[in-house]
Amino acid sequence: MSRRAAVDRGALLSGLRSRTAPEAENPLLARTAGDPLAALKALGELLPDLDDVQDVADDDVSELTAIEARQKDETEEVIRTAVAVGNAAIWIIAEALERAAKGKWWRRSHPTYAAYVGDLTGRSASYVRRLRLGAPLALETAARTGRVPNPGQMDQTRKAEQQHGTEAAILLFHVVSDVAGQLGGNATAETLGTVRQELPPVLPDAPEEMRATIERVARRTLGDDGADDETGARDDDAGDGVRIRTPRDEAAGSGEGEEIEDAEIIPDHLATLQHALKTLKAVNRAATKDTFAQGAADAQTAEEYDAVRLAIVKTATAIRNKALHGRRD
Repeated sequence: MSRRAAVDRGALLSGLRSRTAPEAENPLLARTAGDPLAALKALGELLPDLDDVQDVADDDVSELTAIEARQKDETEEVIRTAVAVGNAAIWIIAEALERAAKGKWWRRSHPTYAAYVGDLTGRSASYVRRLRLGAPLALETAARTGRVPNPGQMDQTRKAEQQHGTEAAILLFHVVSDVAGQLGGNATAETLGTVRQELPPVLPDAPEEMRATIERVARRTLGDDGADDETGARDDDAGDGVRIRTPRDEAAGSGEGEEIEDAEIIPDHLATLQHALKTLKAVNRAATKDTFAQGAADAQTAEEYDAVRLAIVKTATAIRNKALHGRRD
């Protein structure tokens, strides 16, 4: 019998996610007697047996079998749960250390708070201070959205809170997570930061209008061509860059379009993409690692470099998301 046969998947997953439920209401705590290491081990038992996973060649692009699809779903559920638990644990540690700092409980055992934190967590005091500052909003965000942000995401969410308030900060995390997921990506710290910088200086007070504004900005910024842009920006401006002219555009602009006899052989959309790819390859060759390294090292142009680098990331992300969204099923 498979080791998974003895495990109630739903009970264990919900139990592990419910960190505050008493033992009588938490199936995982009841099963593991409140031992967090045993709880994590039980989570690992939900994984398919490695011997049951078929070894597939690197060049195999066949459809997943029913068994493979089930194994994939089970594995991804464990991964998502483990990530959520890990992120939640970080913020609980931060909240705990907030209390230790206030009570100075280290005063008889350690010379400094930094030494105490280092011994207890293996982390630096500056890193823990960053966590302590973000913990209240992180846990509130998790409670409101069902998603636990990591420290990088929380850095950007806290900046949004400082600019627009708590409601807007939580909505930013929630909306960007949803939109990025729909477009085949993830709400990374950089993605959140890019969208945050594009928000208007003042957001509507009504929660529904606030959410609509944030979603509209997120979709436009992340490259969703279907986004409703109130500013009337054209579709070719959605990536916040210079429009890439196609061979057909250039021919039309020069009055020589009728002389290109084979222009109709390639569909418009393919000609546009081929020309865009050629342009992107040229840009990729020009923007070398050394170029970025030199920009990062030049303190005199730090502000300008950061703005250009973020704009490049934003444009590249928009193109990537469009390409992922347009993949053939």
